[in-house]
Amino acid sequence: MADREKGKNMRISVAMATYNGARFITEQLDSIRLQSLPVDQVILRDDGSSDQTLEIVREYLETYELAPAWRITQNGKRLGYAENFRAAVEETDGDYVFFCDQDDIWEPDRVEDMVSEMEKRREILVLGSEFVPFTVDPDAPSVSRSVLKSFRGDGSMEHVAWSPAHIFIGSEGCTMCLRREFLEETKKYWYPGWAHDEYAWKLSLCMDGCYILHSVTLRRRMHSGNVSKRKMRDLDRRIAFFRELQKSHETTLRFAEDFGMPEEAKELLRRNIRATTLRIELMEQRKLWNIVPLLWKYRDCYHSKKSLPVEFAMAVRG
Repeated sequence: MADREKGKNMRISVAMATYNGARFITEQLDSIRLQSLPVDQVILRDDGSSDQTLEIVREYLETYELAPAWRITQNGKRLGYAENFRAAVEETDGDYVFFCDQDDIWEPDRVEDMVSEMEKRREILVLGSEFVPFTVDPDAPSVSRSVLKSFRGDGSMEHVAWSPAHIFIGSEGCTMCLRREFLEETKKYWYPGWAHDEYAWKLSLCMDGCYILHSVTLRRRMHSGNVSKRKMRDLDRRIAFFRELQKSHETTLRFAEDFGMPEEAKELLRRNIRATTLRIELMEQRKLWNIVPLLWKYRDCYHSKKSLPVEFAMAVRG
């Protein structure tokens, strides 16, 4: 159990990005407020909601007298999800920082269980966990079978080692807790627009501090607004995604070089950069012959083997 007397100076922060979250945000705020180990700070950044999100949160903070430790700020202009989340994290000052979505429900012991593990194991820089998905809308996307299959539910702690399979995110951002030292050491590499979960996953892998707690710490709400779960069947959207992926690989390589990672690890990143370039050329410039090196030389650079024929077909169709 995490004991507040054991580390009385320890502070726990929560960073939440909001946008049109009026339907579900009260339940999430309740689940944070009622944690068995109280949090010290909740930073909410609203990206210009057109519904009642801002009013609901402000009334909630007033009702439970949570300000100024809990506060919400509305952006003067739309930043987009990734940059809004980064802005929220930058406002936190806790020793531990929890990423938080506006529509989930935390288990009552989530903070206590995860902070306790990180207090016991100082080598943990970023800790993810398992979750239970539940669907509230008929057109909601589903969690992939591969994600659900990776869950053990046995309370074990998994150290995620650097490998071709792990270069892609293996934990939902909404489950992650970060150590302040990690944020301080990596923040200059966190560029505007880099998704918070991918940033935390990749750079903690480089530092050998990425872990997953195989226990359920939250309920993941699946609804019609879960746009991040939608499949990329649109060509332009898919190309834009891979341009962002390439930029994240390149930044991770720069961090790996500065951090002094082994040459073998850096070469893995270079291979993924080259593979991503070939995939972009295949779809954008219709370089159909790129399928040959992608098929024979870079198959290990695919998160899903189904992606290769899908991208080839998209390139043929134009």
